[in-house]
Amino acid sequence: MLRLGWVLVLLALAGCPRPARPLGPTAPSGQLPTPPPLVDGSPPIKVTWVRVSTAAEVPVAPAPGTFQIHMIDVGTGLSVLIRGADFAMLFDGGTNDAVERPLRVVAYLAAALGPSGDDLCVEPGASAPTERKKIDHMVLSHPHLDHGSALDLVLHCYDVTHVWDSGRINDTIFYRDFLEAVARSTASYHTAASVPAQRDVTVKQLTITMPRWERFSEGDTQLLGESAAFKILHAEAKSSGSPNENSIVLAVELAGKRMLLVGDAESGPRKDPSYPAGDVEEFLIFHHKDAIRSDILQVGHHGSKTSSRRDFLEAVKPSLALISTGPKKYGTVILPDVEVLEELTRVGATILRTDERDAACPVTGRIGGDKGPGGCDAWVITIGP
Repeated sequence: MLRLGWVLVLLALAGCPRPARPLGPTAPSGQLPTPPPLVDGSPPIKVTWVRVSTAAEVPVAPAPGTFQIHMIDVGTGLSVLIRGADFAMLFDGGTNDAVERPLRVVAYLAAALGPSGDDLCVEPGASAPTERKKIDHMVLSHPHLDHGSALDLVLHCYDVTHVWDSGRINDTIFYRDFLEAVARSTASYHTAASVPAQRDVTVKQLTITMPRWERFSEGDTQLLGESAAFKILHAEAKSSGSPNENSIVLAVELAGKRMLLVGDAESGPRKDPSYPAGDVEEFLIFHHKDAIRSDILQVGHHGSKTSSRRDFLEAVKPSLALISTGPKKYGTVILPDVEVLEELTRVGATILRTDERDAACPVTGRIGGDKGPGGCDAWVITIGP
């Protein structure tokens, strides 16, 4: 059988467009090569993963010393849940797809953390939860709908302790709703923007007062739980050409393994990965080259050629690459770009994607319902001895 590279060459010579996505789904479970025992003789830290499509398949809470990374299949968007035995952290929670409430994010949280809130937090006709669950940290990497459309509902349904936001204003209804939900909650609000004297922010002609507002900066660290913490590698609140350039970038440490969360951090216009890194990716290479080296990478901008330049991927050198995307076009393209997939493979990464079975999901009883895209291919990565 012809290798993919030769197929692409033949297609190009024939004047045919390159395929948007290679065929062949990822195996439903897997494991990175097991490292040798640690110097002190303790068991090595393993990284395994499994595909999840129904609530019954979502694993129970991790044991002490073990961690879970859930890449939630939200369709065309991004949402990542990180869990330890003593904390829960949600990085983004949104989609560009039209879906009925509760959004897949909240339905997945109910399966992973337990139902919480009231009748708005469950499927129509289901019994309302009888208690409220906690999420310790919620991060909106940048104010775009496909990263934050569900976060106002999450804040309504769960008791969130800390909310992290770039501070870059996007004058949209969804972002206004998100800030209103933060203000109504008991969460501490953290941004990279300077805190105004009156603690007010105005979006869509509505002025919202944040009772608990603190500023964070590049280089700050936050303890999550036992053997878990994150460091902020990029924090920018000033308006620029695109909110993507304001993406909060976090290096998350879990039992000695590192995950890099980049949101939609970019290198510039759509270019082949061989072009030099620019924008946020160039900044990260120049200022945090050691810190971005990671075992697991949340691939920037859903696998678009605006991100994932060769220079950047070679600096990160991920063993596992997570791509969350769906069927709705970003501009004129459906992501991920095949060139990015090829580049990730070239640096030795195993790729996990949420979009492999969008067109024909064989599963009924999907988390969040069987209507519309998403809910078929969530992934749970487990880190532990």
